Amino acid sequence: MIRYALLFISFSVYLVYMSGCATTGPSIAKESYKDSEIRIYEVFGMDCPACASGLDKLVEKIPAVKKSEANWNDKQLVVIVQPGEQLQDEDIFNAIKRSNFTPGKRIK
Repeated sequence: MIRYALLFISFSVYLVYMSGCATTGPSIAKESYKDSEIRIYEVFGMDCPACASGLDKLVEKIPAVKKSEANWNDKQLVVIVQPGEQLQDEDIFNAIKRSNFTPGKRIK
C-alpha cells in the first residue's frame, strides 16, 4: 500500500514538473510588433527550456534582431526583426549551429 502511495506521489510530482517545463513564459505572438517582420525557423535538437533560453540569448545578440523566442516543444524559433533592418537567414542559421542545434527551414 505504501509502495502505491509513493508511486502516486512520484508520478504527481513528475507531472507538475513537466507541466512547468513546458511553459516558456509570455509568447511573442501576444505582444505587439506592428512595424516588425516576424520570422519562424525550424530548430532540431532542443530538448529543454534551458536549451531554448541559450539559443534566445545568442540570437538576440544579432544587431538586426529585436526579440527572439525559441520553443523547445514546437522545435521552432520565432524572430522579430528590428524595423528598417535587414536580417539574413544565414545569420540565424549560423546562430542555431553555434548553439549546437540543427537548423531546419524557414517556415515564415
